[in-house]
Amino acid sequence: MILPPEAWMDLRRFKPLRDAGATWKEIAAELGLDPRTVKKYINGPAVPPSAPKRIGTQPRLIEHLAPVVDAWLATDITLRASVIHERLVAEHGFPGSYQRVKLYVAEARPRIAADVELPGPLTGLHRRFETTPGAQAQVDWGTESRTIAKALGCATSTRST
Repeated sequence: MILPPEAWMDLRRFKPLRDAGATWKEIAAELGLDPRTVKKYINGPAVPPSAPKRIGTQPRLIEHLAPVVDAWLATDITLRASVIHERLVAEHGFPGSYQRVKLYVAEARPRIAADVELPGPLTGLHRRFETTPGAQAQVDWGTESRTIAKALGCATSTRST
C-alpha cells in the first residue's frame, strides 16, 4: 500500500511517540492502519512514498510498426495521423487506438523532418478554416430537430410503429 503524502505526514508525526515507547499496534489503532504499514513508514526514509514510474515498462503497440510509419512520413511528412491509423488498421491489422498513433506521429515527425532535412520548421500542417462574420452558423440539433424544423417550415418525417 502506498500512502498519499497527507497520510504519510500524519503517520510521521507519531515517530516521537514510537521513540517514547508506544507500540506499533497502539499507533496503528490511532491512525486506522495496519501495524506493518506503520512500522514500514515510520522506520522508512524521510521522504513521502511514490509509485514507481510506469513509462517504458510496457512495449508500445505501435513499436513493431514504427518503421512502416517512419517510411510513410519520410515519403510525405504532412501525412495526417488519422490517415496513418486507418492505413495501419486496414493493411496491418493494428489493434491500437488513434490516440496512440497520434502520440507516436507527434514524436516521430520532427525526428524524420531532421533526417530528411526539410527547409524550415514544420508549419502549415493544420489549416485554419475561417469564414467572414455571419456567413455560416453552427447548430447542434440534439433532440430539438423536429421542433426547429417545424418552426422553420421544413417538412419532417415521422415514423409510426
